[in-house]
Amino acid sequence: MNFNTNQTRQLYVAKAKKDFSAPITEANVASMVAGDLALLKTQNDDFYFVYKNADGIVTRSDMIPAGNIEYVTKKTAANMAKKLLAYTVYLDTDAYSLTDLVGKTLTITVNVREIIDYDSANSIPVVASVKVTSAMSDAAAFHKALAIAIAKAMPKNREYPYFRIFSSGTEVTASTAEADVTGAAAGVVLVATPQKWVRGKLTGEPHQLSVSFNIEDEAWGKVEVAESAITGYTEIPATFELADLEYFCYGERGDYYRGFNWPNNYEPTYIINPADTATSYDVLTVQYFWQGHAENIQKSPRTIQIAGPAAAITAWEGFLNGDCI
Repeated sequence: MNFNTNQTRQLYVAKAKKDFSAPITEANVASMVAGDLALLKTQNDDFYFVYKNADGIVTRSDMIPAGNIEYVTKKTAANMAKKLLAYTVYLDTDAYSLTDLVGKTLTITVNVREIIDYDSANSIPVVASVKVTSAMSDAAAFHKALAIAIAKAMPKNREYPYFRIFSSGTEVTASTAEADVTGAAAGVVLVATPQKWVRGKLTGEPHQLSVSFNIEDEAWGKVEVAESAITGYTEIPATFELADLEYFCYGERGDYYRGFNWPNNYEPTYIINPADTATSYDVLTVQYFWQGHAENIQKSPRTIQIAGPAAAITAWEGFLNGDCI
């Protein structure tokens, strides 16, 4: 995932909204626990945030004039979840009948895109073939054979398959017994599923797929792409992307080279943990600008984002109608 700073971008992962008045005191700081975020206002109605991170370090934002806020938006965890795509492949019965295809070999090629980076040219093909027999009485029987063929053509020994194959809602793998596969008249469903995720290094994003069909230089099948409805493979929670954003913003805050002095580099303690499936995060974005005098009169865009459990973010919703400022 590629992020940008928009000149200045700060992320605060707030477990709770802390309430106390300016000026901040030692007692205020002592009362804060990791993940507390407070909003303080000055006599001039400027405001700033005070935050205690997971390492117990108390930091504060820039001073922000209320009149410099351009907009405030909120996104929920559900809004930010990435939907997985399902590719349903099936025999084009409008163009071909199984009777006419008996004895012929039908080939499908699933191109897995963006293997290394976001260049679609970095791809590998998964090629599977099915020879149509007289025993295939209907499209469901053919689709059963197709699901098995695709599963057997998949690269072996991968912890994270490039995509998963489903027939009648049940996953089919290279080790699935033929007797356990039920064909579906609607076709075979291929779901581009999450890949390996490592904070700040591997995004876990699914690959893009493209499908082609060939029988004597003619297309024998069709493909329909839609959001996946397969249980357990419908979306990627936003916590993965937000965990990467937390890593990115910590780096932009003071460790541009991220690990340059390893093993003596500083490793912050992160709050967002995608393995904690019980916790999701909403995000409040405050977009404002800094403006100086004379040659600095241009408006320099800056962004502060607050990520936290729904209850914590709800406490900050006064921003949306100006109550907090």
